Amino acid sequence: MTEPVAATDMRKLAATQLLALVGFTVREARNKWTLLALFSLTTLFLLALATLVSVDVVEGSIASARLFGTVPLEIGNTTIPVSDAVTVIQVAIVSLLTTFGLVLALFVTGNIVPLTLQTGWVDLLASQPLARTVLIVGRALGSVAVVAVTFAYLFGGSWSVLTWKTGFGNAGFLLAGLVILFTFLCCYSGMVLVGVLTRNSPISIIAGVGTWFLGLLLYPLHTYEQWTTAFPSGWQRSLASGIAETLYWILPKSLELTENATKATKAEPLAWMPFLASMPFAIVCIALACWWFSRQDY
Repeated sequence: MTEPVAATDMRKLAATQLLALVGFTVREARNKWTLLALFSLTTLFLLALATLVSVDVVEGSIASARLFGTVPLEIGNTTIPVSDAVTVIQVAIVSLLTTFGLVLALFVTGNIVPLTLQTGWVDLLASQPLARTVLIVGRALGSVAVVAVTFAYLFGGSWSVLTWKTGFGNAGFLLAGLVILFTFLCCYSGMVLVGVLTRNSPISIIAGVGTWFLGLLLYPLHTYEQWTTAFPSGWQRSLASGIAETLYWILPKSLELTENATKATKAEPLAWMPFLASMPFAIVCIALACWWFSRQDY
């Protein structure tokens, strides 16, 4: 009976340390004004959204609309269902976040793991009764928690503002936020691996943004096979196609996940293959990061 009890105690200790590291990372982001900056930017966006357009709704359709509450917008004789108008606004927000918002999140969290492994910090942490796997996973989850809190405020606030303004609430918009967070998680895992290997924040950020960008670029190459005609026929064309296909199946499916976020906003069925095909990349990157870190001598 001793071994199972000891194993249970070790798991509880690891879970406690993991939660402590997540909390420490969130507090660190708060103390460094990172969270304040993100929340301030989000608040400005929500205020702009609340004041940009005012609409009058009659029987589920927009009767009139005003820009900044004073400038009238011509509706004409066309009947615009309020659900369609809100969905268009939400799709625009999702499109903004899957580009600017996601890249900003990668920039903000790009230095967390590399700074943890700088001389001094890592020496102190490695001397503690703390498993190195727990340290890497805890710091990575802390970064995801910082982004998740910001996304929750942004998507929850946007949904509340639009529901208040129009009377129409779209739960699919909230689901889109989770899809974008999953996309961030996949791209960030690559950033964690590079951060552990190099301990360099700029290179780590380039890796994360590059992972996201390649996911956008490779999908058209995967679906449009005629692009290989740009290469001479034979081994060169086969090599180009093989490299593109290999990278496509290894890296996260950024573009397809972005399309899923849009589908969620429009209440359309999601395609699950991009989620299932992207998750192995995140798992392998984190596993390799933990393995490499555990082999280092501090």
